[in-house]
Amino acid sequence: MAAVSVTNDLQAPLEVKFQSEEWRVVYPKRSCSVEASEVLIQVRLRESPEVTGSCQASGGTSFQASVDFGAFSQRCKGRDRAEARELAREGKRREEAQQRTDAMIQEAATKIRNQEAWYVVRRIGIVLGLSLALIILCVAIPPESAVAAALLASATVPLCCCIGLLGVYAGKDEDTDFRLGRYRFCTRVGLRLVGLVALLAFSAMTAQHALQGYWWTATIIWPVACCGILCFWDGYTQPMSLGHGQQQIKDQERQAAETNVSNRTIRFEGSVLTWPRGRPCVASWPGKYAGAWESLVSQSRDGQVSAAVVFLPEKTDDYGKCDSIPQTEGLPGSCWCTPLYGEQKPWGCRWFTKWKENIEVAVASGAQLEVYFFQSHVGQGKVESFEAAGEDNLRREKVNRKQKDFEESPQFQQALDAGLGNLSKEPRGDGSSQYSREVRRLFLASLPDTEREFITAAEGLGNSQKAEVAWLEKKGYEYWAVDVATWLPGEGVEFCVPSSSKHQQAWAQQADCPSICVPIDPAC
Repeated sequence: MAAVSVTNDLQAPLEVKFQSEEWRVVYPKRSCSVEASEVLIQVRLRESPEVTGSCQASGGTSFQASVDFGAFSQRCKGRDRAEARELAREGKRREEAQQRTDAMIQEAATKIRNQEAWYVVRRIGIVLGLSLALIILCVAIPPESAVAAALLASATVPLCCCIGLLGVYAGKDEDTDFRLGRYRFCTRVGLRLVGLVALLAFSAMTAQHALQGYWWTATIIWPVACCGILCFWDGYTQPMSLGHGQQQIKDQERQAAETNVSNRTIRFEGSVLTWPRGRPCVASWPGKYAGAWESLVSQSRDGQVSAAVVFLPEKTDDYGKCDSIPQTEGLPGSCWCTPLYGEQKPWGCRWFTKWKENIEVAVASGAQLEVYFFQSHVGQGKVESFEAAGEDNLRREKVNRKQKDFEESPQFQQALDAGLGNLSKEPRGDGSSQYSREVRRLFLASLPDTEREFITAAEGLGNSQKAEVAWLEKKGYEYWAVDVATWLPGEGVEFCVPSSSKHQQAWAQQADCPSICVPIDPAC
């Protein structure tokens, strides 16, 4: 008997079944085969088991998933193209968002640097102005004796030193640019002009003193003046890079700028619109949909959408802050972290206090509260009650921590050997990738039934969302359950039109298969 093989030349993982054998997982760029003279091959998408195909094969035949399974192949190629468009769109959004953030951080850091530079430039200007004025004054006073000439010449020495030492700022280098900020050009021009005027003044003083017989004062004036010239020359010819101290200051200013930008752009405390009464208000939002979140925040800040949701991320002022629970609530814990998460969390619970205040404003204005669930998970993922939210969260975290151990297990290594790494790691709109979703499926399949069912049932709401929805139900507030897909860009419909009615009939006869966990076959 000759071998019958199936090659996965799609971007998504497949499951293949030969005749009555078990389903096998076949990752992109991998194949699986069976020795048979005649065999029925069934295929389905691992992420969407309802997408199926089949064909009858004879020994020695090789099949490609993207070509040889009729309507199934066409549908899978359409899904691959749709996935590629979403990845490209999300990649572009992330890149543009990062560019905007970097630009704002750079602008904020430059503003901070310019504020500091202004104090430096102002001091330089004061020193230069006073020094030059005193030099001109010394030149304007005619010496009436040798002692007076010596005193006048000596008085220019410290003044010349001041100008000469400041000459290091006349050059173009990283250190000078950092210290002077936006004022570097004006400062350099000013220093050069002052230096030139000072040299002219020294020349005039030398000539004046020489005419009156005190030529020897030149030996007092010009050695220091020459040193000043050397300082200016050194500033031009010996560029300086940032020292350790300056680099630390630059890093601190960058951190301050990041905090400033985060408080202005990423931080969001909600914006509840109270008029007209009864308008929709976003009461809970799944944060993993970053692109849709950006759109929500943007429209809310523009006054187009009413939103009670709150986001206080790291590097913002209220991150990590907690608020105590009023005794009237009768809940355990020193702060809201306990009922929300079961324990103290690094990000704190200040956000929940602000969120509750927003909800009360929305309810008082008769708003129609909207809770957004994960895509295709409307109504799922809720906890039993607000009082149970903390313990429920601790249990989920305990189970999810096992994934790290799973990814170091022989079972996971077996999946890597089978081609798991061929899956794309580029994130789509919900932050997941084909690789991360498959790893999650494998992890869930490795869990005991009770734990797998518990984690699967929790899908639908984010961790903080579960507590938010439980609070709304505890307070007896009505809300609308909405699919977050209403905020996601639609892909439209894409399918291949077969060339004959026979193919159309074959399309219509594709059978659905149940969704089950399939072990990895190392032979694939």
